[in-house]
Amino acid sequence: MRRPKVPAVALLVFGVLLVVGPIAGGLFSKVASGKQMIDRFAPHMEVDALARYRTDLVTLRQAAGAVDTIYTQQGVAPGRFPGLDAYRGQADAIDRRASTLLDRVTRAEPDYRRTADIGGFDRIPFLVVLFGIVAIYGSCVLLFGARRRARPAVALVLLASAALAVYPFVSDLHRGTTAGQRMLHSFAPFMKHSEVRQLQDDFVVLVTAVGELDTSFRAVPQTGPPAADVAALVDGWPKISSDLASLVGTINDNIGNFNALGDLNTLTRRVGVSGLQGFPWLLVGAGVLGATLAVAATPRRRKET
Repeated sequence: MRRPKVPAVALLVFGVLLVVGPIAGGLFSKVASGKQMIDRFAPHMEVDALARYRTDLVTLRQAAGAVDTIYTQQGVAPGRFPGLDAYRGQADAIDRRASTLLDRVTRAEPDYRRTADIGGFDRIPFLVVLFGIVAIYGSCVLLFGARRRARPAVALVLLASAALAVYPFVSDLHRGTTAGQRMLHSFAPFMKHSEVRQLQDDFVVLVTAVGELDTSFRAVPQTGPPAADVAALVDGWPKISSDLASLVGTINDNIGNFNALGDLNTLTRRVGVSGLQGFPWLLVGAGVLGATLAVAATPRRRKET
């Protein structure tokens, strides 16, 4: 029996790379961070939550117009209500930023859903490393083990190769990663500390304004639709403020996780595939290469001369 050493050595090197690569490249932490971000955003991506946020913005928008109307009708002097003066000056910008954020989150919802539906996304690094261990074991048997153990070792490598190559399709990884790449693009504009600081500043302006509406501004005569719109904001503020604080807090707490998922997107580009959407084909390619090397390294009978 002849042992083809070159493909067996190549299989050994390939296995070592598959074990060391995910660890050295931080694949475990990046995938775990991405999964954590997906889980934490789940309550905010529900259809009823998005509709509630939209209603919150309508309430804020109508109240801003109502305050302007009351100021005009009652001749409220500038400086009498500093918090409301600041809110009136920034209301349009605050509404624009909040609406843009909500529009981006809403557009990303279908892609978020497909990404969240990936089966076992956080198990991918373990699958790669396990396959690497099997490849190392198989190559060592082919290089140094008893000849009778060669074919079972090859069969084991082939089985592991098939599992790795098929996994992207049985887990919907091939669809989910394409959606994940689009989701990253949609989230990128607001998953920044500068954006969070601006949203927090807007929130402070709103808190101060609503505080004045609920206290000193009550002394100003208010009637009709403007009074109803102001009352709707004051009465609904506990729920609105909770919604805003929760969403902005989730964004702030997951910037690191978002960046880690972005690094995973960049990591695949470094090995020649196109971002996250190329990740499934990286697994398929690894499975095919492992199977090819295992078959090539299978001992063969020497030809008689």
